[in-house]
Amino acid sequence: MPSPTANSAQAPSDHEVVEGQVAGVVFENQETGFAVVRLLSTEGAISVAGALSPVHEGEQLRLHGWWETHPRFGKQFRAAWSEHAAPSTLEGVERYLGSGAFPGIGPDVARRLVAHFGADTLQALGEGEGRLREVDGIGEKRAATLAETFRDGSARHRVFAELRGLGLNGSQGRVTYELLGPGAIERLKQDPYALIGRVRGYGFESAEKVARAVGLSLTGPERARGVALHLMREAVREGHVCLPESLVIERLLSLGVEDAVVVDALRALDAASRLRRADLSTVDPNIEPALYLPEMLESEVGVARCLGGMLRRPPSALATPAQVESALARTQYRPDPSQRAALEMALLQPVSVLTGGPGTGKTTTLRLLLEIFEAAGVGIVKLASPTGRAAKRLQEATGREASTLHRLLGWDPVANGFRHDEDEPLELDFLVVDEVSMLDLPLAHAVLRALPTGARLLLVGDADQLPPVGPGSVLADLITSGVVPVTRLARIHRQGEDSGIVEAAHLILAGQSPAAAASDPASPAGGDFFLALREDPEEAAALVEQLLRERIPRRYDIDPVREVLVLAPMYRGPLGVNELNRRIGLALNPDGEAAPEWTGGLRVGDRVMAVRNDYEREIFNGDAGRVVRASDSVLTIEVDGRLLEYSAADLADLVPAWCVTVHRAQGSEARAVVIVLGGTHWMMLRRKLLYTAVTRGRELVVLVASRAALARAVRNDEEGRRHGLLRVRLAAG
Repeated sequence: MPSPTANSAQAPSDHEVVEGQVAGVVFENQETGFAVVRLLSTEGAISVAGALSPVHEGEQLRLHGWWETHPRFGKQFRAAWSEHAAPSTLEGVERYLGSGAFPGIGPDVARRLVAHFGADTLQALGEGEGRLREVDGIGEKRAATLAETFRDGSARHRVFAELRGLGLNGSQGRVTYELLGPGAIERLKQDPYALIGRVRGYGFESAEKVARAVGLSLTGPERARGVALHLMREAVREGHVCLPESLVIERLLSLGVEDAVVVDALRALDAASRLRRADLSTVDPNIEPALYLPEMLESEVGVARCLGGMLRRPPSALATPAQVESALARTQYRPDPSQRAALEMALLQPVSVLTGGPGTGKTTTLRLLLEIFEAAGVGIVKLASPTGRAAKRLQEATGREASTLHRLLGWDPVANGFRHDEDEPLELDFLVVDEVSMLDLPLAHAVLRALPTGARLLLVGDADQLPPVGPGSVLADLITSGVVPVTRLARIHRQGEDSGIVEAAHLILAGQSPAAAASDPASPAGGDFFLALREDPEEAAALVEQLLRERIPRRYDIDPVREVLVLAPMYRGPLGVNELNRRIGLALNPDGEAAPEWTGGLRVGDRVMAVRNDYEREIFNGDAGRVVRASDSVLTIEVDGRLLEYSAADLADLVPAWCVTVHRAQGSEARAVVIVLGGTHWMMLRRKLLYTAVTRGRELVVLVASRAALARAVRNDEEGRRHGLLRVRLAAG
């Protein structure tokens, strides 16, 4: 039967203990493990809530926790951990067996078993089919099935209970049992780090807790392997493709792991194909050996190989000079020299890059190129961007169909991969990918793999923006490699000359204060870029609220709920994302109905943003929506007219989005953007971050900042280096 268990919740030191039998399960979320049950205790029937799942009627529980008063359900016992035992009464045994805990044993069979065996029912089930055949109406086949069902169910319940005792919730317990089977506990005790990356929500900290709970050596090979993999996974989350081998070794040694154990641990991971070592010192003697997760090495090598193959193809013109001039004459637009060079490059080279800042004419150049393609009768031309919003903007700007890269490549959520690859390439002759600053290495690899032989590729993006959220710096690596043809547009065209936003962006890139580009708020002539200096954080936050409630909607007729993006560099502090989300939510959604507790404080009407690509729902990192309703188990949000449902298990994919970080907003645009910079953001204040924030606004940007924070952001041109060797591989050919 299930053994004593504990979950990760912490009870007060003076916690209480209650015991009783489960009379009914009021609510159970098998994904999170949270459950509410009615318990028949010595004090009568009580309500109990906590991480109890899986739990069934008839079970005997010994619960450790404290009493609290729930705003909706009144007085209830909050269980911090629980001990599950066999039912102590015949009625309890019958209810337990017939509760659904053991598939195939329903209420009728449970009643017959208890009537025959009485207090020995559970023992008889454990002894197998021979005993069960004693019951009238249970033949050989039925007895064998019941015995197997009970054995499997008992093993599963025991493992679930012990896993819960090690801190895993119900969903994690189920996945772990599916992966490791009845021997899950022993295997987990041997190597708690083996589940990292295989069970959602089970990370390094979870593994460390299990390791401490089972008494695993902190300097042994299991932990050394676990720490090494953790470092690599964290590095990828931070945007790195690999890590210098010396850095990983140094970190392991700092934990007290001996040299020999470190060497053996890294060798074992390499032998098991869980880490890969790459040494490019023969290409560049200044490059030290690096460690990769296998999928990262495959992506980096694959991108370099695919691009290398394209670059070895001889240039050939897709259009004659006459066709080019004919197309340009129809548009009645005369490209400047850099735009002309970009057109010639794209028409001639198998692969090329077009880059430039706001107002330099990237979109205009792309429209001209598409006109030339039509005049020259170029075959199938397709346009794509990394995100849905960027694809929508590309389609609106060019007047031609555009899609996300995931839709273009044919994402299959069941197979967890793309339909199009080298075995089933895309049907196209020329691919244009816009907003390439957001293109991470694995997605770049997927795109290149799917290009048919002879197809051409144009990558368009602003190299001065922040790197992608995912791993790698693809655009920067291609530009700095020196082997990929690149055209940088530098001239600001007439449509941008009167734009304060464009002027501010270019001043920031030049390391100058954008104050010179700011319009006078009192001027009746208006403007699109404003700077408000506020030294006191409270005054700055109050101004943001006022801008959203009154000034922006009144003067510009912009909806602050749907059409304004508020950006801050960090989550914490009086001007952090968390606090601004709270304040703005109360200001713009004062009457929002509170959603259930499991939603983490969200309210109906609140703005939310996706923070993970969800190909099944077709919602991508950075897409924003609004909470439209919430039930006890489902949160419904509206995104671009579509209604999407989220359970508690999916809620980590959403964040409140009245205010978001600049990194979260990369690739997004809004009619109006409000940027907040304060002294508490000091560590994050960098030129690229401010530049990226300013260029998110289409019609209006308001920068609310302290003088010191603004000066720091403009002056600080340092960017955290991303470890990766794509540039080296490209240069090596």
